[in-house]
Amino acid sequence: MEQIFGVSHPTIKSRLNRITQMLDFVENDPASSRADIIDRLRRGEITAQQAVSEMGALT
Repeated sequence: MEQIFGVSHPTIKSRLNRITQMLDFVENDPASSRADIIDRLRRGEITAQQAVSEMGALT
């Protein structure tokens, strides 16, 4: 890109950073469902308190 546009690497990086700040990104990590939270609790991946907290965040 540096050669194509005739600018330095920091300039390219700066311009790309400005472009990405203007874009609205969609969250692609959907929130856990209640069943997912319960499964994780059963497997011991989260504590009961974490499960309660996550359940509360779903509403």
